[in-house]
Amino acid sequence: SSPFKQRIRHREAGASPRQQMLCRAVFCLPSPHPLPRYRATHEPPEQPGGEGWLVSAEQQKVVQFKPDASTVHAQWVAVRTYNWIPPNPPVPQTRRRMLRHNAIEAWNTMLKTGWRRCSPPVR
Repeated sequence: SSPFKQRIRHREAGASPRQQMLCRAVFCLPSPHPLPRYRATHEPPEQPGGEGWLVSAEQQKVVQFKPDASTVHAQWVAVRTYNWIPPNPPVPQTRRRMLRHNAIEAWNTMLKTGWRRCSPPVR
């Protein structure tokens, strides 16, 4: 067993079955139940056009960042938040527009606070 899998199993120790399933979904371990298309063993490739997704198992959420219509004076990014409890499809929660530089800052802050890049979940 690799050190990576040992760390994940340590995180699962004492966790409820639901928490274990979420941990497996985020950290790509085999699960007794099939999960949505979220089994990448590496970071998803950069999306053309700047679209990106982040997931938080703790918060049971996925967030989509997608370029929105720009104006002459500003570039906008649509940020959509979904509740997500695999294997169920994501449930839309919020949608907001942010200036591009604010969206980049939010993305980087989320990565630093435990969110992970992911592929778009199956809806």
